[in-house]
Amino acid sequence: MNKNKNLEPDPEVLSRIASLNIHATKLVEGLLSGHHRSRHTGSSVEFSDYKNYTPGDEIKHIDWKMVAKTDKHQIKKFEQSTNLKANILLDVSGSMGYESSNSSAMNKIDYARTLVASIAYLFLKQYDAVGLTLFNEKLINHVPPRAKPSHFKHILHELAALSPNGITKMEDAIESMAERLSGRGLLILVSDFLTKEVAVEKQLKLLVSRGLEVILFHILDSDEVSLPFSGDIIFDSLEDDSSIELDPADIRETYQRSIQNQIKHYRSNCAKLGIDYIFLETSTPLEQGLSYYLLQRKKTGKY
Repeated sequence: MNKNKNLEPDPEVLSRIASLNIHATKLVEGLLSGHHRSRHTGSSVEFSDYKNYTPGDEIKHIDWKMVAKTDKHQIKKFEQSTNLKANILLDVSGSMGYESSNSSAMNKIDYARTLVASIAYLFLKQYDAVGLTLFNEKLINHVPPRAKPSHFKHILHELAALSPNGITKMEDAIESMAERLSGRGLLILVSDFLTKEVAVEKQLKLLVSRGLEVILFHILDSDEVSLPFSGDIIFDSLEDDSSIELDPADIRETYQRSIQNQIKHYRSNCAKLGIDYIFLETSTPLEQGLSYYLLQRKKTGKY
């Protein structure tokens, strides 16, 4: 009796899926209307299957050899072959669940969800294959890249159902992901990069050396950039049981400098490695961030 209950769809997840679908499609369609659609060179159509002929189908696609063998008029079905295989690696560790003190701002994980949904929709619109992998201290869920438009619903479901938790082990996640990837392709890493790990760039360099194109989306809440709080406050870690009590005014200047240095460090080192780096605060409208990304890609001839 209880088994059927467990199979019932979660209303909150369903609502989130619908919302993500609406936001992503509107955002991408709006952006594409302001950019020239990509004419991917090297794209082609490939035979996939047969279907029975129905009035209105192109006669030229009838397979006359099949007609001779089976006395049935069947149409060859073709699919657009994929131009690119993209994998999106999304950080879902506890720190991604930070809720902004600004009630009008989108929470970090919702910002990341919508960003990833929009990127996935954009790739599928371009007949490219796109997949999604969630990670914290390990790889959690993996949706293999597909180019079919119907694949979008699988990605939306994973995004809507995720719940940020656990610690960040980005080095391990990138290394594990690298083992799954073969040949040339694209890896998009979306994270707040709030980690003490020191070998992240070493792993990124490994990906580039394998011929992969890598893009980093660095997302932080505005609170995490400016530390606007005042008074004695207890800060609880979102990834472990640690906490610290302090007056933010005592460390604000040092903290802000540290964050800006981290952003400069990633921007500089990514440029040296040939990695696209996009920093986004949750207060930045998503269309602005994505539009900047598209313009950068267009300049380099990658879109």
